[in-house]
Amino acid sequence: MSYDRMRLYDAGRFHDTELPDWYHEAERLSETERIDFHRAFERVLDCEHTLLTEEGLLGGAIEIRFWPSEIHGIFVLIETPLAFIEQIVVPNPADWLPFLSRHLAPLIAVSNQSAMIALHGKIGNAFIAWARHGEGSHVDRETGLSRIDLDNDRDRRRAQQARAAMARASREGSA
Repeated sequence: MSYDRMRLYDAGRFHDTELPDWYHEAERLSETERIDFHRAFERVLDCEHTLLTEEGLLGGAIEIRFWPSEIHGIFVLIETPLAFIEQIVVPNPADWLPFLSRHLAPLIAVSNQSAMIALHGKIGNAFIAWARHGEGSHVDRETGLSRIDLDNDRDRRRAQQARAAMARASREGSA
């Protein structure tokens, strides 16, 4: 679940570096004590993380967390629910604001916009279903889609099959 290297942001530049000892300790804690990877970082860095994006967004967008450790610098983890995207350490607190504004703010904006697009799609589907069919439990809560058309199509097919069967029976009976 981890990389073999991480990024270091120092004086406006990125550098690749080996994973520090505290990172390996967090991996060990996560595996041996079976604790969440984020909680393992909290223990080894001796600070709680802050989430910069909404957790579990509808659009499946990225999550950005950071741990502001007084000893090791600011550790940033950019991930999706399925995998890491990037892990960065900002050792100098003076570099944090430039890093946040230049590199993280655009990612946060895109993440929020994709979540809003997904939410608007869901609201739009629910409104269309309500406008076509009125209130009721026929609207799927997860997608906002209506099942009425599918149910009506199934009823039409059954009625057509019943009429065909009755027509066949009447032809066979009159013959």
